[in-house]
Amino acid sequence: MLEPTKDLRTRWGALLIVPFSALLFDRLFYEADLGLNLLLFAGLVVGILVLERGPAALSLPARVALLGMLLSAAMVVVHGSVLARMSTLVSLVLGSALAQEPRMRSLFYAAQRAMHNLLNVPTSGWDTLGTLLRGRKGERTRTGWGRIVILPVLVAIVFFQMYRVGNPRFDALTAGFLDGLWNVLGDLLSEIFTAHTIFFLFALLSCAALLRSHVHPLVLQWEQRWTDQLLRVRVRRPHWLAPLSMNALDRERRMGLVLLIIVNLLLLVVNIIDINWVWFGFTVPADFSLKQFVHEGTWALIWSILLSMVVILHLFRGNQNFFARNRDLKRLALLWVAQNFILGVSVFLRNYHYISFHGLAYKRIGVIVFLALVLVGLVTLYIKVREPRSFFYLVRVNAWAVFVVMVGASCVDWDSSIVRFNLRHDNPGEIDIDNYLAMSDKVLPLVYSNFDKVEAQMARHRTNRVRWVEHLYPEEFRAALDRKRERFLFRYEEQDWRSWTWADHRTHEALKQAGLAVADQHPVGPSTLAEVGHPCTMSAVELR
Repeated sequence: MLEPTKDLRTRWGALLIVPFSALLFDRLFYEADLGLNLLLFAGLVVGILVLERGPAALSLPARVALLGMLLSAAMVVVHGSVLARMSTLVSLVLGSALAQEPRMRSLFYAAQRAMHNLLNVPTSGWDTLGTLLRGRKGERTRTGWGRIVILPVLVAIVFFQMYRVGNPRFDALTAGFLDGLWNVLGDLLSEIFTAHTIFFLFALLSCAALLRSHVHPLVLQWEQRWTDQLLRVRVRRPHWLAPLSMNALDRERRMGLVLLIIVNLLLLVVNIIDINWVWFGFTVPADFSLKQFVHEGTWALIWSILLSMVVILHLFRGNQNFFARNRDLKRLALLWVAQNFILGVSVFLRNYHYISFHGLAYKRIGVIVFLALVLVGLVTLYIKVREPRSFFYLVRVNAWAVFVVMVGASCVDWDSSIVRFNLRHDNPGEIDIDNYLAMSDKVLPLVYSNFDKVEAQMARHRTNRVRWVEHLYPEEFRAALDRKRERFLFRYEEQDWRSWTWADHRTHEALKQAGLAVADQHPVGPSTLAEVGHPCTMSAVELR
């Protein structure tokens, strides 16, 4: 929010940055997919934030978030993936909030601050503009036009409607006038509020929220109440009252001891079985449901780990952390956390064996990423019980872990990695061939150049007792692949420099070298693309 004590010229310059940025936003993104334009806009936002505040004023969390945003935006240009785009947008919002409030530490409260800032843009912008237009007389109370014109008009409208309801002849007299008035207003609004106008208003709102602070530091005050170290809060009772009994805390400790002894023994048996069965020399027996073993079994074990974390958080939620007789309870809790970590490794190996049998897919990679974050959560939970640390510490550290994993994952070309892995897989009769067609367009040259391997995988599928893929014959698959290629060529030729990505450029050049950069005899136009489900937006191709 602009301070009224600043020099008027400085305040006008600061205010004009927002519409200038909105004009660039409109020029970069209107009727365009996300590509090079997102990297340029990310650089613009970082440049403005750094120049206005200075590099030294940016906190370490703000620097990490903004660097993550620039890295993700660069990966949008390199890979053109939906994950990189999502990572850039999330980093943009969080980095802006952290840069506007250097004392903020957590992503959880940064997201809240960004939301509050966005909601306060209209009122703050109106107040700031009014202050600038009044110049140095901004300290005057704001009576003016709001009470002189707007309020009487609103009251008159209410009475006008009441008179229409109460007097039929007055209603008939004014009906024609109202119809004409609504037609004129409708035509006027349709001319003013076009799709481009609404998009520009969205650009103005977004730039104002990203580049300007419009909120009171209320969210910061909420965050500053919390610390990483768990502090004991003593409630002092009047001296004439008897001290509180420790029986309730001791009963809870004994209950926790019984619970942790039982679950540690149960988990010990499970871990011994998994280490002997899954860790070393695992083979798939005949008539064994590997799908149930991995899908239902994996998620059941992951939910058991999450539930274990909730139980430990409940046991060590307050004064139990400072109870003098809780040493055994802590040891059992730390042992349970360690055993859950071993269980997490077993779950990872289950997914690994499933990939070894059925190949890679997005969900299988997602399970690995989610499991890695669960293991990070177990490590932080171990530290929380041993130190002890606060729940705020857990949320803060694990939120940053999610952020780092999200940015790191955006740096990988997952589609090409999945296709290469599955094409080289030594169990061709269990590879999901249909998934090749569901990948993004950048795998097209890879699939075309390895079509013989796809044919071999289809041949193996035809010998399976249970056929679960849709494309079993090369002619059908090739026709679907050609339609996918034509949709890509049409999209590539239609987009301009704003949507340029190296992934699309590399794909087009590879298809050109293979003589596949020209559509077939029946070119794919807009109507044909609508029939086959052309991915007109930037996300439709990648999300499948």
